[in-house]
Amino acid sequence: MEAWKWILLALAAGLAALFVLSGPGPERVPVVASVQEVEVTFSHRGIALAGTLSLPAGLGPHPAVILITGSGPQNRDSEIPGIPGYAPFRWIAEYLSARGVAVLRYDDRGVGASGGDFASATLADFADDAEAAFDYLRHRPEIAPARIGLLGHSEGGIVAAMLAARRPEVAFVVSLAGIAVTGYETIVRQVELIVLAAGMGPEAAAEAAAQQRAVLDLVVAGDWEALGTLVMEIKRAQIAALPPEQQQALGDPDVFAQTIAAQELVALRSDWYRELLVHNPAEDWARVRVPVLAVFGGRDVQVDAEQNKAALQAALAGAGNRDVTVIVLPDANHLFQVAVTGAPGEYPLLPMEFHPRLLPAIGDWLLARVGPGDR
Repeated sequence: MEAWKWILLALAAGLAALFVLSGPGPERVPVVASVQEVEVTFSHRGIALAGTLSLPAGLGPHPAVILITGSGPQNRDSEIPGIPGYAPFRWIAEYLSARGVAVLRYDDRGVGASGGDFASATLADFADDAEAAFDYLRHRPEIAPARIGLLGHSEGGIVAAMLAARRPEVAFVVSLAGIAVTGYETIVRQVELIVLAAGMGPEAAAEAAAQQRAVLDLVVAGDWEALGTLVMEIKRAQIAALPPEQQQALGDPDVFAQTIAAQELVALRSDWYRELLVHNPAEDWARVRVPVLAVFGGRDVQVDAEQNKAALQAALAGAGNRDVTVIVLPDANHLFQVAVTGAPGEYPLLPMEFHPRLLPAIGDWLLARVGPGDR
């Protein structure tokens, strides 16, 4: 079996659905000495969530933004294992607080200093956590309660839309590489783009997409017996595609296949994954009537800019929302680095900095709508 099929089969097993949500370090505005960082705790249904509130200089009340992570357990700085020093949410907080906007970032449930269990949480749970953060800020004297908004990245964009749809008090939404179609559509397109970015061509991309659909259809149907059989077939094919010396290093190939298949099935059968596949964020965006900024990377192979831009604009237009700004940075990847191919394997090889246009675009847009300081 050709080497590219190893990659396709790994994606088909569901690994492609684990979106990387954080971005690398930006062109940063130095932290102003008078910017204050306060450790905070707020609760939701008995779960204590811990975070950091960055307060700008002055008494306020200040406008504020809540940062919402995407898939996978992440701490308040949205760090990613394998990329040392990678703390994008901290960098966003530094930049915006230096420009007069308070920023709340918090550890996901079950991560860092936050309580709860991440593994059993769903999109609805994450929206509830973000709502608890929103209600907490509304009662802080330093914060202007009518000028609190949300910023979500990738799957965090789904969560932001869910919350903004049910809480009209949310003042604005910033969506970075946000998802506006179902997870099913997102993952299938993701696989196609990753294969194309690897230079494998349209035929290989179509084959990968078909393989991915077969897996996702079984997940949606809840046909766990058939899913287990298919994933096991995929694992065996992956092992058979390896060079002989690598196969020998694995020991008993069938035992190894069973082990990794079992691990992947746990993720594929989770409530979070099934909800992600069928939830349609466009239905939430169609109820959002506050200002929206959406930024996409033109080389993003995890959340396709054109697919999600079109869905987002259509949903917001249907809601009669006239304050919508969409920016596509043509050479940016999913992490908003200046990219060459956009493939995930390229992320750690690129400079650890945001695209130079990203943070100024966010800051300028925010200040034009909610302004800094007392109002």
